[in-house]
Amino acid sequence: MGPHYMNELVKYINKLNEKTRARGAVGFLTNDPEHWAGYNVYTIKQLLDYLEREFQHNIKKDERQNY
Repeated sequence: MGPHYMNELVKYINKLNEKTRARGAVGFLTNDPEHWAGYNVYTIKQLLDYLEREFQHNIKKDERQNY
């Protein structure tokens, strides 16, 4: 993947973090491309897929803990 994809990924994460900050939240996604490369995330679609998998994993974990 070329630097163009990583630039788009960083811009997208920055926009997500701006929206998060505007809602008053305190948790933000890192916009470090090297961090995301460690998860094989190079594009916005890959980031969204990763976040969805993490969300589903956490829902299932909560269900197991509350069962």
